[in-house]
Amino acid sequence: MKLQVLVATMHQRDLSIAEKMNIRCGAVIANQAECEEVVNQNTQYGTWKMITTPTRGVGLNRNIALMASSAEILLMSDDDVIYNDDMAQRVVDAFSQIPEADVIIFGMDMVKSGFVIETRKHAIHRLHVWNSMRFGTYRIAVRRKALLDHNITFHQRFGGGCDFSAGEDSLFLKECFDNRLKVYSHDYVLGSCCKDVSSWFFGYNEKYFYDKGVLVRNLFPKSAYIMALYFGIRFKRKTDIGVFRRLKLIYLGIKGGKHWRTYGE
Repeated sequence: MKLQVLVATMHQRDLSIAEKMNIRCGAVIANQAECEEVVNQNTQYGTWKMITTPTRGVGLNRNIALMASSAEILLMSDDDVIYNDDMAQRVVDAFSQIPEADVIIFGMDMVKSGFVIETRKHAIHRLHVWNSMRFGTYRIAVRRKALLDHNITFHQRFGGGCDFSAGEDSLFLKECFDNRLKVYSHDYVLGSCCKDVSSWFFGYNEKYFYDKGVLVRNLFPKSAYIMALYFGIRFKRKTDIGVFRRLKLIYLGIKGGKHWRTYGE
């Protein structure tokens, strides 16, 4: 089995980003900048391809990388990840270890100010929709054939650079479950992810909770208001916005999401 890393990034000038990330396999780097360009580089690890487009939105960018992919196993990634030397072989080995898996979610060290502040990983076991909505895209590996067979892509209105600030990872996994793909967690830690700076997160403000309502509507349309209670209470220590105001904003998002109204509207 061959592996490709699919990187979503912005404003890169060349393929040195792949070296910085310590990618030791093939890669497709979807780069959003101000021009259109395709660059290929053959390396000892495989071919690195950078596709630069003047588009915006992380979901669209990930879909561009998906369309240009060719390997049997695809590992989603962001440009703030640095992989361990043995990552490529260990990911392939994991799919051999769990041959029934269509999707595997791996571990990651979270780094801030140069120090590991948290290691996010879980034992090897099968996941279900109710215990898998908290995993970031940069930890997800998939069998390409499974995505093609079910026409699964990333939602283009959620995530960095989109109308609604986050959630493309949860929606992607929900679509996998809706199409009955088998999703597993794995305890191998891919590498480290730097969380010093975010290009989209501006705090737990009113827009954040409104957007959470739109996301909840899309994830769980039949139980959106029940899920709103969970999210309204969950963030009580992370924001100065009171619980009733948080719930109101989430409810407004659930209602506004029916017609794709943004927070500003």
